[in-house]
Amino acid sequence: MNSLPMHIRLMNQEDIDLIVRQFSAYNWPKPRATFTNYLQEQENQERLIWVAFYETNFAGYITLKWQSSYPSFSEQKIPEIMDLNVLPPYRNKGIATALLDCAEAEAFKKNPVLGIGVGLYADYGQAQRLYVQRGYIPNGLGITYDYKIADPGSMVCLDDDLILWFTKRSS
Repeated sequence: MNSLPMHIRLMNQEDIDLIVRQFSAYNWPKPRATFTNYLQEQENQERLIWVAFYETNFAGYITLKWQSSYPSFSEQKIPEIMDLNVLPPYRNKGIATALLDCAEAEAFKKNPVLGIGVGLYADYGQAQRLYVQRGYIPNGLGITYDYKIADPGSMVCLDDDLILWFTKRSS
């Protein structure tokens, strides 16, 4: 059997500087405060963060937030997969799939429905396709900007805060 040279585990304090440094090396700045906050939320059982390593190199991470900031998910108590990121040299190696497997397995232990949001511009194309292939479907409520419904005719910025929301039911 041929297995990937990959290892996934929960994030710890020692990972923070490594994550920030690795993303910075690819011109993809990630504030240290984001991961410090994530770790605090993990300690408070509000979020889980998994980190992936390919061979011995940090490759990416994913988080699962138990209480979503998206009002529809929050009202329905749907946990949300957030912030799935894989560094460019480690893409197309099954890392995003493996990270999603971890987050989904944990989420479905507590809830039969899981949510995820995805950006709408081309940089999110791979993620959009991956989520649909994994059985996520749009929740039917349209798009949001900064967690607020984008009404017809409204002007919004096409950036990371313009999101289409999806859900998946456990099988």
